[in-house]
Amino acid sequence: MVDLIGKILKVFADNNLFEEGVELIGSWCFKLYQKHLGVVNFPLRTPDIDFLIPTPFQGKEHADFIKQLEALGFDIDFKSDGSLYLWNAELKIEFITAEKGKGTDKAIKVNKLGVNAIPLRHVGLLLDKPIMITDNGKKIRVPEPSRFCLHKLIIASRRRKLDKSLKDLQQAIYTSTIVDKKEIQELFRILPQKWGQAILRMLDKAKVEFPSMGAEIDGLSLTLQNVVKLKM
Repeated sequence: MVDLIGKILKVFADNNLFEEGVELIGSWCFKLYQKHLGVVNFPLRTPDIDFLIPTPFQGKEHADFIKQLEALGFDIDFKSDGSLYLWNAELKIEFITAEKGKGTDKAIKVNKLGVNAIPLRHVGLLLDKPIMITDNGKKIRVPEPSRFCLHKLIIASRRRKLDKSLKDLQQAIYTSTIVDKKEIQELFRILPQKWGQAILRMLDKAKVEFPSMGAEIDGLSLTLQNVVKLKM
């Protein structure tokens, strides 16, 4: 599957989509943190690869983009909300964008790419201050680690399926070991209060679920609790 992921990323890079604002997010982004930024390496089953598209998309028109992905052996399908995804026996490619305003239950059209993206809350957090990671000669845009970490904690608190919640929680804790402490404190300080409370609750849960990661969890908790004390 690693070879296939490389081919997918090459399609995005060849179309300059990472330069035009598209980000690799989710677990395959986490794998790049493991490979290049020093996050602890451990086996991780990842059947989906997710790309975050800023809207409005300010890049060029890429009329053949989806056809290039199909040429790798993927089929096109649509979810009930109208969002487009590509799939084969090994992997699903999904396109995500930030939900705005009161939200919508319908996919968001990105005409220049020929996709309908899934609108999700909280992913807007990942669009600011992204970084570029060079992998096999390709520059890939990914979220800044402190934003990835806090985002994972927020969505872990909202998951209905326990296995997915725990996977998000585990990735958040491991990513916390490479974040800039001042950066994550600044970000935590400006988050809505409900988001901050959800994050702290998930860290308390993490202490129970992942006792072997106690040092990492305590370190992140202390960093964020110091922000809470300053607010009081």
